[in-house]
Amino acid sequence: MNAKLKLMSVAAMVLMLQPAVADDHRADATTEKLQGQWEIIGGVNQGRELTNAEVAGTYVTITTNSIVTYDRSQQEKFRAVFTLDESKQPIQITMTNIAKNAPARKGIAGETPDTVMASGILKFEGKDKWTLCYALPGEERPTQFASPSGSRIMLFHMQKKQGDPVPKLSKTHPAK
Repeated sequence: MNAKLKLMSVAAMVLMLQPAVADDHRADATTEKLQGQWEIIGGVNQGRELTNAEVAGTYVTITTNSIVTYDRSQQEKFRAVFTLDESKQPIQITMTNIAKNAPARKGIAGETPDTVMASGILKFEGKDKWTLCYALPGEERPTQFASPSGSRIMLFHMQKKQGDPVPKLSKTHPAK
C-alpha cells in the first residue's frame, strides 16, 4: 500500500507540473523569436511621433533574456533583463534595468538603478517585425498599443536587421 501511495503522489506531482512546463515552452518560443538585432523603424514617445531622423540607425539587440538599445552612433542607451508572461494577451514584458549608471527616480524610497522596472506589452507582425509598447518606470503597464499625448508610454516598431549576427537562442543554449 505504501508503494501505491508513493506512485500516486509522484503521478499527481507530474500532472501539476505539466502546465508550468507548457508555459515555459511558450515563453521559450517567444524568447527565441525575439533573438537578434532589430532596427527601430518607427515609434511614438509619450504621444509624439518620432521622426525618421530620430530613429534612423537606432536598433535593439536581444540575446537570451537581455535587451540593449543603441543610438545611431552605436552607443548603448538602455540595457535590461526581461521576463515574459504569455498567459496574458497581449504578451506582457517586464524589463528591469541593469545599467550601473541609470539614475533612480527622485522620490522613490529604496529604488536603486538595478531595480528600475518598465512594464509593457508586445506583439509580432509576421516573422520579421514586432511592436513593443511600455510604460516608463512608475507607471501602469499599457493595455493597448498606443502612446497617447501626455502619457508616459513609449511605442516602438521594429524590423529584423539584415544579416543579423546574433545567434539563435538554441545555438547559445544547446540544452533548450
